[in-house]
Amino acid sequence: MTPQPAQPLPPGFDPVTLEVIRMRLDSIVEEMGIAMIRSSGSPVITEAGDFNTALFDPAGRIYAYSDYVQFHIGSGSVAVQNLVKAIEGEPLAPGDAFICNDPHTAGASHPPDTNVISPIFHGDELIGWAQSQAHLVDVGGMTPGGFAPGALDCYAEALRLPPGVKIFERGEPVEWVRRILLNNVRVPALFWNDVRSLVASNNTGIRRLLGTIGEFGLDRFRDYTRLSFELAEQVVRERIAQIPDGTYTAEEWTEHNGHVDGLYRVACTMTKRENQITFDFSGSSEQTGGFVNCSYGALVGSVATAVVPILAWDVPFNEGVMTAFDIVAEPGSIVNPRPPAPISNGHLTTGARVSRLVTKLMNDACRASADEVVRARTQGGWGDSWTGGISAGTAEDGEYFVLFNMDGGGMGAGAQPDSDGLDCAGMMTQVNNMLPDVEMNEMLYPVLYLWKQLNIESAGHGAHRGGLGLRFAWTLHGAREVTQTVFAPSAQVTADGFGGGLPGGGSGHEVWRGTDVAQLLRDGRVPTREALSAAERELLAINQQSVTIRSGDVFVEWIAGGGGYGDPLLRDPQLVAADVRNGYVTAEVAAGTYGVLVQDGVADETATERARAALREQRLGEAPGEQVSSAAAAGSSAPRRDPDGWYVPASGARLGSGDDWRDSARKVTHVAAERLAAHGVRVRPREHGHRVLIDEFYSPSCGTLLDARIRVEAVAR
Repeated sequence: MTPQPAQPLPPGFDPVTLEVIRMRLDSIVEEMGIAMIRSSGSPVITEAGDFNTALFDPAGRIYAYSDYVQFHIGSGSVAVQNLVKAIEGEPLAPGDAFICNDPHTAGASHPPDTNVISPIFHGDELIGWAQSQAHLVDVGGMTPGGFAPGALDCYAEALRLPPGVKIFERGEPVEWVRRILLNNVRVPALFWNDVRSLVASNNTGIRRLLGTIGEFGLDRFRDYTRLSFELAEQVVRERIAQIPDGTYTAEEWTEHNGHVDGLYRVACTMTKRENQITFDFSGSSEQTGGFVNCSYGALVGSVATAVVPILAWDVPFNEGVMTAFDIVAEPGSIVNPRPPAPISNGHLTTGARVSRLVTKLMNDACRASADEVVRARTQGGWGDSWTGGISAGTAEDGEYFVLFNMDGGGMGAGAQPDSDGLDCAGMMTQVNNMLPDVEMNEMLYPVLYLWKQLNIESAGHGAHRGGLGLRFAWTLHGAREVTQTVFAPSAQVTADGFGGGLPGGGSGHEVWRGTDVAQLLRDGRVPTREALSAAERELLAINQQSVTIRSGDVFVEWIAGGGGYGDPLLRDPQLVAADVRNGYVTAEVAAGTYGVLVQDGVADETATERARAALREQRLGEAPGEQVSSAAAAGSSAPRRDPDGWYVPASGARLGSGDDWRDSARKVTHVAAERLAAHGVRVRPREHGHRVLIDEFYSPSCGTLLDARIRVEAVAR
């Protein structure tokens, strides 16, 4: 950021005390998370960190929030605020705890994300709330694991708990509530232990917060936390002010609602005025009869997921961060549904599209900023696609199990202005994403992994390459058959790159039937992707439930990658050669996409220069009139503006002086799956309905790729 003069604190406030209290709150919510991990028996919590912890003031404003799953910011806040409304006037006591999981009434991201909320008392005064939320392995409903592709309404998805259900009273379980809950879930012992771990997390936070208040005094604590809100808001608003005023529009698409292979529009108009931003999702599709509707709580969290790392990356997260943003969403739409809309995967489908959409909008806004640091907040799109696999059945020892495989979090991050995207980074919302150990899954569940590796068909190519997703396979080992639920939200409409970076690859699942895996193992041979043979390779639908997997079958999953940043022809040839040596990129992709000829693991610079010139000529159909500097910065293909209009930093070529530089660019359109396949990137083709296209924009003077955007056919941009 452009240096700002230090703002003096109001009279009577000490900066050291301010920072000590802020850091104390952060440490408390982190310690709450540690308490949950140590008391839970679920690998979803202990191995993958699919939870959050937070502290709120009595009105439901955020004191502090832990760095685990960021879109829980929205669902946790809405849950606390709706609880406050639901129990207004009811008696409360220390040791009480309330449980809720209903997306429609309690703001949950989806039913498995269960909140436990506990009041905090200082003497007889209510001074706040401790909130813990985690994905519980099963919450009832028509399918094990809480994801229901076949659901037609929310009643089929789970046992729905609205705000105000008391699960502990004065420190003791409410027995009749416990009995109802455990009678409606498939793994009652695990469920109840996880509920207790959420209560333990809250109790830890309450003890530590009361200790802090005892140290500083209640009035002093309130004064300093109020000041923290104000300072966080001030910093975020100063950064918003560096973005040009204007109206920005974009769209994304949710795929397949569990019943129909349709495309559902997620639209947003972002209006920036001075130091305030409004995100208006009017124009999004109406709510659908499938499980991809996004709750309002998940919508708020999905917006925060993108905004916080772009504009508040170093700001302590509290209520002040969110006050500079307004969110508008039509009731009854796919981003703010009404009952009885099913909703069990809306956060990972439509919600993830919201985060990708906000990233695109912020990219367009930040690229035009006069502030260099704000411009550098642009990035390739993330491969946000929790690619789910839930297996349920009875092991040979007679024990019923539900495996919600957290390997599904292994998607690639978008490339950055100065670096490649992280491989298997998780969703943008997963600040502390973790993947389970192979050995842990094999110990807890009757599966045997055959491979777990980077998916080289997933990365968005660019001057900086998008992060690679994961691919893995397992076969049953200790069970005769299981019932499988799958979802692959980013299969056909994948993550865009930025500034000439190409989109990333998609996700999917196959079941390889009638394999020779047992014979290979008996022969002492490793059953690799190349060595394994199968009678049939069954490609599963994007969303599907009740798939039977039997002993001898192999379940295969691959996960989306992140979008690239900058024209691939601007990537350092030596980096491309290193990618070939390390197996990230094939020699064919190095030559055809990056224009880099690799011999004996080293880039042939003379041949590369000729190959890149030929590729630029191929893009334009003629030799470029202006040359790209060989010393061009890797991320310099994104057009910039000066007083004379738009230009290409890599060559200095001009692009006109209108509002949109695209009007002066050469546009080429292809079917996305076919075009990306030519770059070694796997995207699922659409077999019917609107085609998914890719628009590529080139400088007509130098042949630099300036932008490559995924678009759905016959929809105005």
